Amino acid sequence: MSKTSRTTRAVRTAALTAALTAGAAVALPATAHAADAEHYYIEIGGTGATTNKDGCATGTSSYDAANSALPPGSAAIKVCYPATAGPIIGPTGSLLDDKLQPHLEALTAPTYDASVQLGYQKGLQAAEDTHAAHPDARITITGYSQGAQAADKVLQTIASGSTGIPRSQVDGMLYADPMQPDTGLGAHLPRWLGIPGLATAPGVGPAEFNGIPVARHCITADPVCDLRSLLNAPNYFSLHPLYPKLVIPQTLADHGKDGVQWRNADGSAV
Repeated sequence: MSKTSRTTRAVRTAALTAALTAGAAVALPATAHAADAEHYYIEIGGTGATTNKDGCATGTSSYDAANSALPPGSAAIKVCYPATAGPIIGPTGSLLDDKLQPHLEALTAPTYDASVQLGYQKGLQAAEDTHAAHPDARITITGYSQGAQAADKVLQTIASGSTGIPRSQVDGMLYADPMQPDTGLGAHLPRWLGIPGLATAPGVGPAEFNGIPVARHCITADPVCDLRSLLNAPNYFSLHPLYPKLVIPQTLADHGKDGVQWRNADGSAV
């Protein structure tokens, strides 16, 4: 590598490090040389209890299992955002947990709609900063549940051509996307339904992203992304939590696919 190339890469890496440590995202290398990674995963985790880790006060664990198995040359960039649904779910979990123990932080936590917006803003910033520092790298935008809704919006913005990120270098992987066309929560609930300012129906995302391949992974009968029958609604508690340990680890490295990918409860393809 020439001295000029080393200097250029050092400048880009320093710029990315400065941007990410400012609070938008946290870089987690899949190898010992994250600065030399050829593929970056911008990860927006799902709603739920968070922990202070990796430089983020509200770090989610949605991608932890999958990140441990990312191939060499890849790096995960976790988007640091609230992942809350106040006043019902806060940084330490539900207002009342399954043992009826209160978590009063939920009362003042950002609402679902506010949290999604922050996830979108910080996710988009992480993608733009990553591309600026590594202009030749592949970028996968991925999100789970609430994070999938935010990631869907990030992908729509990149697809519109309003960022400096080439669409040819981007793909998406959405897990339990509430905006999944035809079958998702947003496709079956009126956009106005909900409590304005707290949580409202998300609407429907696009089936195509202007040439960007986007795979939407959905466990059959998970009502967040498969509300074809109201009988699926109770499955939220049994199926929706399965993605971080089963679906995401089995599929995250298999990027570049397009369209809805139906999964079984064990994470296997239907």
